[in-house]
Amino acid sequence: MPQRLTVVLSFDMETDIGSWTSGTLGIRAGTPAILGVLKRHRVPATFFFVGREALAHADAVRAIAGDGHEVGCHTMFHETVGTPVYDVPVGGFMVASEIEARLAMATDAVAEAAGTRPVSFRAPRLFGSSAMVRALERLGYQADSSLPAYVHGRGFAPYHPAPDDWTRAGAMRILEAPVFYDTSGGSGPGADRGRDQWPMLRLNGGEWFAGLAQRVSCGAPLVVYLHPWEFVPMPATHRTDECAIAFDEFLHRNTGAYALAALDEFVGRMAGAGAAFVTMRELAAGFPGPGTAA
Repeated sequence: MPQRLTVVLSFDMETDIGSWTSGTLGIRAGTPAILGVLKRHRVPATFFFVGREALAHADAVRAIAGDGHEVGCHTMFHETVGTPVYDVPVGGFMVASEIEARLAMATDAVAEAAGTRPVSFRAPRLFGSSAMVRALERLGYQADSSLPAYVHGRGFAPYHPAPDDWTRAGAMRILEAPVFYDTSGGSGPGADRGRDQWPMLRLNGGEWFAGLAQRVSCGAPLVVYLHPWEFVPMPATHRTDECAIAFDEFLHRNTGAYALAALDEFVGRMAGAGAAFVTMRELAAGFPGPGTAA
């Protein structure tokens, strides 16, 4: 008998267009739209908040928690807390000894806004590391969803990582739940972002994305990652006090109504296929412990 599909919908709650801007239109206007889709289909999701944005938009955090969704953490300022896997000159970098203190700050900020301590985490841009995962476990996190499995040449089934190498299975208590990717081109290592699932939902539509998810699942949970700014129209350019930015088309194409309709269709099609929707916290709670046969 085929295994039931499991879907973890997740949203990285950050400033607009991948933190290339300081705007928060996505959090302010995109969040209510997302919540509307989730409520219509009666499915839960996990919202990973940047600490600064959680404090500044505590009303959005409360609305999310009030609807029964999980509030997780996404660092304090959308800073880099791991190893970059592609070139992006924003986010700042930290040495390993700085990571735990910054993650503790972010955890406290999200906890203050949400009224409960987060137990799930995702690193910005999936730039994680072994030092990051060790710090998360010491801080009491139950799940991390930062591994770009397509880069490391492994499948996207969850596992308990090894403390000295977060890309390998080991005996840590924390669960690593990689986001799914298009495995049709093989699963060998390499930083081909074309295999990453994001932003395929917005570029190709809900029907296409649901087909991809069902095709590559092979029994593994499907962790989907999106952003609130994708569900409001985003500009092709942005001007700061020091420069003008012209975004690559994939960052802004189909943002707004098309993306929202695609999300609605994807959720509906997956629910129609019998998928179970769970939060990241629920996924971790139901997963066998380290050293236990799945």
